[in-house]
Amino acid sequence: MISVVLITHNYGKYIQNSLNSILNNNQSIIGEIIIVNDSSEDNTEELIKKYLANPKIKYFFVKFKSLSKSYNFGVNKSLYPLITKVDADDLLDQNFIEDYYNELNLKNYDLIFGNLKILDEKMNLLRLKNQPKELIGSKFKYPVGSGTIYKKSIWKKVGGFDEKLKYQDDYDFWLKINKIKDIKLGSINESGYKYRMHSQNMSKSILKKNLSKIYVFLKNYI
Repeated sequence: MISVVLITHNYGKYIQNSLNSILNNNQSIIGEIIIVNDSSEDNTEELIKKYLANPKIKYFFVKFKSLSKSYNFGVNKSLYPLITKVDADDLLDQNFIEDYYNELNLKNYDLIFGNLKILDEKMNLLRLKNQPKELIGSKFKYPVGSGTIYKKSIWKKVGGFDEKLKYQDDYDFWLKINKIKDIKLGSINESGYKYRMHSQNMSKSILKKNLSKIYVFLKNYI
């Protein structure tokens, strides 16, 4: 079974869509949904409480103000051997969990990723983003960190996400697992994860992100 780790910070306007999309997936595969609410000051907690009657949902309020620390916290709390993480402004297709889970088990992958559907703020489809299998082994390009399923054992092996990083923690995680001997990474030609574009996620500094990417590469290979 799989643990879904859902991270939120002031995403009250999106979180119900995100949660409902997770709950619309195959519940026989999902063992738990771990919601980590990091320092939200809007109505996020009020909305989450409407779902807490569901025994699979586990809710934690933290004050990290750190995405990577929240991810690590959520994975640490998980009980199942497989992990998928979802950002609370994004959504899953109805068959995301089942399709990716079955492919991972069929081919014994340690991590699997697929393509993305890019949405606007109102959930209209803008485009498809192809994430080809050629990314496997790449030191410079990498799949988006959400929209993957991976074994918790590899998260442990690389020490999780680097909590010192404000940007590019997914890239750092990708480089660390790429260096593991005998790891089996795979891709699926499906677009099961829906990434929502909006002003809050686009407001991050491009310069800071690019400088962080250079730092992360040097940290791993120099």
